[in-house]
Amino acid sequence: MNEIRVMHISESFGWSGGAVQALALAIELKKKDVKNIIACPENGDLWKKANAENFEVIHFRPKRDYDIFQALKLAKLLDEKNIQILHAHHPKAHAMGLMAKVFSRSKPIFIVTRRVSHPILPHFFARLKYINKFINGYIAVADSIKKILLDYGIEENKVVTVYSGVDTAKFTPQEPNNKILEELKLPIGAKTVGLIGNFSEHKGQKILLKAAIEILKKRENTIFVFAGRNTDSSEMRELAKSIGVPEDKMRLLGLRSDVSDIISTLSLSVNCAIKGEALSGSIRESMAMGIPVIAGDISGNKEIVINGKTGILYTPGDWQALVKNILSILDNEQKTKEFCSNGIKFVRDNFSSEIMGDKIYAYYKRLLTVHKVSGS
Repeated sequence: MNEIRVMHISESFGWSGGAVQALALAIELKKKDVKNIIACPENGDLWKKANAENFEVIHFRPKRDYDIFQALKLAKLLDEKNIQILHAHHPKAHAMGLMAKVFSRSKPIFIVTRRVSHPILPHFFARLKYINKFINGYIAVADSIKKILLDYGIEENKVVTVYSGVDTAKFTPQEPNNKILEELKLPIGAKTVGLIGNFSEHKGQKILLKAAIEILKKRENTIFVFAGRNTDSSEMRELAKSIGVPEDKMRLLGLRSDVSDIISTLSLSVNCAIKGEALSGSIRESMAMGIPVIAGDISGNKEIVINGKTGILYTPGDWQALVKNILSILDNEQKTKEFCSNGIKFVRDNFSSEIMGDKIYAYYKRLLTVHKVSGS
C-alpha cells in the first residue's frame, strides 16, 4: 500500500484547541498508511508534543497572513518532501498554505479546517483567501460552521463536516483526582462549577462570575473553578472583585496540562462563550467523563448538547438564565445522572478522536482519487 504524505501546518505557539486537534489527527492517521509532517513554531507547545510523539517537525512561524518569504520556503518543502496533502489548521496557515501551493511545482491537495464561528469578512482579500481554485476542500468542525462557509459562497461539494475529537481513553469517567482535590482545598460538601477556557471577553468568564453572585445566595457552599490561559491573571482577579465574587469562592488555576484531572473534580462544567465558539472542547471532554454540562446556545454547541437530553443550553450572555440552569442541575440528582449517561454515550458514538481520524482519512482518500497529485 502506498504511503500518503501529509503536511499539517499551524502557526499556533501555545496549546490551543486547534493545536490539540491537529496533533490528535496526526496520531490517528499514523495508525494508517499516512506519513505526517507537522510544520509549526519551533519550541512551541505543538512542536514539543509532536516531537514527543516522534513526528517529523519543521519550523513554521509566519509574521503575517501573507509572508512571502515563508510561503516560498514552505513551497520548496512541499516539492522536496513530495507532499500529497497540505492541511491547514489555523488562519495564517490557511493563507500561507494557499500561497505555498501557488508557488509549488507539485501542487498538493490543499485542505483547510475551520474551527471558529466568527463571520468571514466580505472584502476582496478575504474572498480571495476563501473562494479559491487552489483550495480543494474545507473541513468544518460543526454543521453550523459548514453553513457559514456555504453562505459565504463556497461550493457545497468542497465542504464536509467532521467533528473535533475527544481522546475517550483519557477523558473517561473516573473518581475525583486526589491531587487536584488537595490543591482546590474544597470545604466539606462543596459543589464545584467549572469553566475551562482561556480568559477573554468572548469566552464568558464575566457571565459566570455574575451568575456566581446569585448562586452563592442560595448555595453558599459552591466553589467556582476557572482554568485556562490567564484565568489566574490580575485582570481576572480584578474582574471578579469588581463584580463582587468573594476570593475564597473561586479557584483560579491558569493554563493547565492536567485538564482531565481537573474535570474529574467538577460537579458541573459550563461553557459561557458569547461568540466565536464553534464546538466547545471542554464540553466534549466533560461529557466524555460523565460530568453534567451547560452551554451557551452558540454555533455548534447545540450539535453536542442536546437540550434536556445530554445537557442544558441557554441563551448566550444571559447570566440570569445561567443561574436558573446551574441551580436546576445542582438540585436534581436524578436528572444529572441521566445527562451524564446520555452524554458519555453520545460523545463515544460521535465525537471520539478515532471517529474523527477515520472520517478525515476517508476524505483524504476521496480527494486523492479526484485530484491527480505528483507522486500519488
